[in-house]
Amino acid sequence: MSAQEPLLEVSGLDVFYGRGSARKQAIFDATFSIAPGEVVGLIGETGSGKSTLARTILGLIKPDNGVIRFEGADLATLGHRQRQLFRRSGAVQYVFQDPLRSLDPDFTLEESIAEPLLSSGAHSRAEVATKVREYFRQVRLDEGLLSRLPGQVSGGQRQRAAIARALISEPRLLILDEPVSALDSANRVQILELLQNLASPSVSLLFISHDLGSVAGITDRVVVLYRGRIVEIDTTDAIVNDPIHPYTQLLVGSAPILGSGPSDRAWRDDIRSRLGAD
Repeated sequence: MSAQEPLLEVSGLDVFYGRGSARKQAIFDATFSIAPGEVVGLIGETGSGKSTLARTILGLIKPDNGVIRFEGADLATLGHRQRQLFRRSGAVQYVFQDPLRSLDPDFTLEESIAEPLLSSGAHSRAEVATKVREYFRQVRLDEGLLSRLPGQVSGGQRQRAAIARALISEPRLLILDEPVSALDSANRVQILELLQNLASPSVSLLFISHDLGSVAGITDRVVVLYRGRIVEIDTTDAIVNDPIHPYTQLLVGSAPILGSGPSDRAWRDDIRSRLGAD
């Protein structure tokens, strides 16, 4: 992959659920890209298709149409076995909203973070132990917590451990699905600061959220998803300061820390009426 090529390129992606008369389309003609080292926000309300799109990129859902290229290879054409091998490669890692979905409740934090490397068999136990501590420090966790179970630490500490578990495989793309929405304000700020420092030429981030305020401070660009359709893509500054689509305008107006425009009920009702007319 040349330096000019996207790390991830999604083009014309359609995803359907169900069969027969119950068949419904969840994603419509999605097209966007992520460059090496870029931090991209994927914004939309609950039910807009954000997680479906992420799970399709991961290979957990097979698309009905379209192309998903990662480092030039078309993931959408992979068979079941090939998709499994791709996921196990660790090139793309996923961080859930609820870290207990990533961390085994019966494993210590050290065991959970070490598990991907131990499963690969490519490292000695001494090498794994060293790397676990390295990534523990990277996410700013005290090594005294290594022996704790997930239920014995705070929500913010669990999320940091889940991020360390994702990073230890050295992914080139980290997908974060609502990583701060379940946290209190203090932990939310700390995790956002951590994520802001994670992106590098070797790691890109796709930050999924319903909250533009959380995404705006750490992303380079924002993809706006509404009812399964991408309605706007632009730099974060342009999205925040000059949103074009009515739904994007609603998102900006609903985030008090971002906007200085109207936020009263009449304005929101006008936006919603315009959305309904689309």
